[in-house]
Amino acid sequence: MILKSLGDLNKEDGKLEASKELYSEALDIEMSVFGHHRPQTLNAAGVVCLMLDDFRAAMEYHRRALQIQKKKLAAEHKYEMFETLVLIGNVYYSERNNLSNIRTQGVDYKDFIESGFLGWIANAHDMRGEYGKAIQFYEESLQMARSRSSKESKKETALTLNRLGSLTRELGRYEEAMDYHKRALSIQKNSSQSVAKAMTAETCVLMGMVKAKTGEYSTALNLFEDAVLTLKDALGEKHLSVTKTLAQIGQLHFQLSSYVEAFANLEEAERIQLETVGEMNRDTLETQALLGRVLTATGEYDSASTKLNSVVEKQQSLFGANHPSIAESNQFIAENFLEQGMSTEARGVYVEVYNMRKTFFTMDQIQMAESMVDVIRARNGRPERALAIYRNAMDVYREYLPDDHVLIGRLLVYEGDAHAELLEFPTSIELYEKARKIFRKSVGDCAIDSAQVAVNMGKVLLRKCDYDGAKEEFNAALSHYNQLLPENHPKVTSTLSLLGRVEEEEALCV
Repeated sequence: MILKSLGDLNKEDGKLEASKELYSEALDIEMSVFGHHRPQTLNAAGVVCLMLDDFRAAMEYHRRALQIQKKKLAAEHKYEMFETLVLIGNVYYSERNNLSNIRTQGVDYKDFIESGFLGWIANAHDMRGEYGKAIQFYEESLQMARSRSSKESKKETALTLNRLGSLTRELGRYEEAMDYHKRALSIQKNSSQSVAKAMTAETCVLMGMVKAKTGEYSTALNLFEDAVLTLKDALGEKHLSVTKTLAQIGQLHFQLSSYVEAFANLEEAERIQLETVGEMNRDTLETQALLGRVLTATGEYDSASTKLNSVVEKQQSLFGANHPSIAESNQFIAENFLEQGMSTEARGVYVEVYNMRKTFFTMDQIQMAESMVDVIRARNGRPERALAIYRNAMDVYREYLPDDHVLIGRLLVYEGDAHAELLEFPTSIELYEKARKIFRKSVGDCAIDSAQVAVNMGKVLLRKCDYDGAKEEFNAALSHYNQLLPENHPKVTSTLSLLGRVEEEEALCV
């Protein structure tokens, strides 16, 4: 351990040859004392060799580290294996881009990376949340698959196209994502095998996920519901693809404020996932995070908090300290705080989410715009600052999303709230009306978003002493809440309180 630490220090000081020698000595001692090498030391030696342009030695060190890590299949060692795969990828691209190799053309890259290895490296980047780098390796893997003409290579091509679609979806590149999935579907439809039916259905699920992101909820739901029947018939009811589709159906019902249906689908998906792949699984944890979000929406805040904090703890074990999935789960935790009126706590978590996402996304992507909006809306008393952030976020949203997307509707509501805080009531009302039209089209009149805009509109009308208008809005919101939420939900009780306030102020006015 001391020799490795000395090697690390020498590497930081730029003394690469000395560092390499120290790592080599450390490896000799590890073998004599423990009977094996530590992957961390092997990887450190590989990194130094790469810095010295000794590509073959670097690759050999990282391969040996990977072999050791593969024998340790426990979840806590998987992240270490992903790191090693990423280091192997670094060697691959460094050697390919090395000027002397380009001049001599002395390297056969197909021999350097065996079949399928690029996909493993891409998956490692994906699991680390490094979606752009994952895309880079999958694109090269796709080129290699296309160079072969076997049936197996066509299957590999379709799978890679779908992975590229999923990754570009995560980056908000929805048109590009849909194009990848359509190309995969075209390949799969040419096969008549029963397995191809399942693969086609899985691609339809991925297409549905893109449609859900762009706010085309009806189309997405149809794709999911058709696919889940096919998958159950072809693969059995306990297959992971079935549970992932059930989770997507549940998430879509959540977006439509159909919380009973959302919970039922998510709970079924979770039950099967726990039976088959266990709790330390990426898909299981995503399902549980969505369940926590439904619990928050239905007012079961303590249960939601317990669920979500458990998810984050397990995700950190799988992915390390930072990952986009962890950021999303923390966003749900902040949402839980905000729903309870705990603005300070919510804002603290939203700031953590923002800082985590900065590692993976650029400021012109939806995730960062959404985080900026979350941070400012959890902080009252700064309407001018809020409006500036909302306008910047709107520019980002409109670049990626259709004009009638629910996220744009919510942003219009937040802008309306800021104008109301500035006592600019006509502007506020105008923005609420625009949001109402979007919600009516995207999620329908009977939805939480539609009810919330009615409440906010009612508050403005009450401040304008338009008592009849305020009562109409509050009653409309209450009607929606009564259909969607438990009778003792805070949104129900607060709306009843607002109705009572209207009666009181109207009586005083007379």
